[in-house]
Amino acid sequence: MDQYTFIGMDLGSFKTSVTSSNGRRGVVQSAVGWPKDHVAKAMLGRDIVFGEETHKQRLALNVVRPFEKGALKFIGSDEAGLEPAELEKHKEAAKLLVEHAVSLTMPDKDKPIYGVIGAPSRASITNKQILLDAAEATFDAVIIVAEPFTVAYGMDRLSDTLVVDIGAGTIDICPMYGTYPTEEDQLTIPIGGDKVDEELHRRIRETYPEAQLSLNMARGIKEKYGFVHDVNESAVVSLPVDGKPQDFDVTESLKEACKSIVEPIIDGIRNLIAKFDPEFQRRMLQSIILGGGGSQLNGLGQLIEKSLEPYGGGNVTRVYDSVFAGAVGALKLALSMPKEHWDNVQAADKNIRIAA
Repeated sequence: MDQYTFIGMDLGSFKTSVTSSNGRRGVVQSAVGWPKDHVAKAMLGRDIVFGEETHKQRLALNVVRPFEKGALKFIGSDEAGLEPAELEKHKEAAKLLVEHAVSLTMPDKDKPIYGVIGAPSRASITNKQILLDAAEATFDAVIIVAEPFTVAYGMDRLSDTLVVDIGAGTIDICPMYGTYPTEEDQLTIPIGGDKVDEELHRRIRETYPEAQLSLNMARGIKEKYGFVHDVNESAVVSLPVDGKPQDFDVTESLKEACKSIVEPIIDGIRNLIAKFDPEFQRRMLQSIILGGGGSQLNGLGQLIEKSLEPYGGGNVTRVYDSVFAGAVGALKLALSMPKEHWDNVQAADKNIRIAA
């Protein structure tokens, strides 16, 4: 199958990771920026800016995070509070982001590009279509699958496993029982790491109103110190006060902010497991995988295990690589599909798109 380029993509609300059959991979923050005026364009030397640089140059840019808080991927434009013009800009940003992410792998221009992209477990047909539309200009054929499924597929954990994928915009809980799970068997919770960032930002500002703190700074604190357990932890950070750095103890604010997503996860696991035969319940509870950026919160696995003690206990492990696990699984799935499948796609209209 060397005549094709295969791509696996985890199109995240905060970060997008991509892997290719040519051995290359890349990751970029899921943000797109346009210069505000001709002065900004001249200074930047380009028409579009991607990823982390959008934050560094944010004063000169109009920045769009197309999938922020699950927008486009899970919730509709009305729920996201997007006006028609904003919706079109978000769709354009999504398309440009997909194109840029694939370019990071430097694909052979002479080969068709086929790929698998992860989406929230309970993404609507409309949401999936938006993702397909975003990929149309870059891919010759795309399959949309549940993000937790790609994690499980990459780890060869396709049976008796429960995957909890904690992203920035959504938390997906997906049971694996030897075949592709039905939509009814999966769960998407419309919160994630973005909620933690906002809650931490709010709590620190309330506790230390004199401190200057941006949402991005709060995110950085969470990523460096985030925890949910009761073991002695300390998070002392330097924040400016009237421009002068000063140390602040944000331990309690950080803990409470991080714990804001714990109860929804535990409730989701309990409610989903209850749908299965008791024999399968026990096996799945003994094989819970945490994926996504939120899986890195210290003590999260132990807290979930403790909460499951009334149900006979559980065993929780984290993915080996929270950044690329989904993309690697998506690539593995793309490569495992029969050659006849891709031959049929190649023989058909080049814009054929398939959603699973």
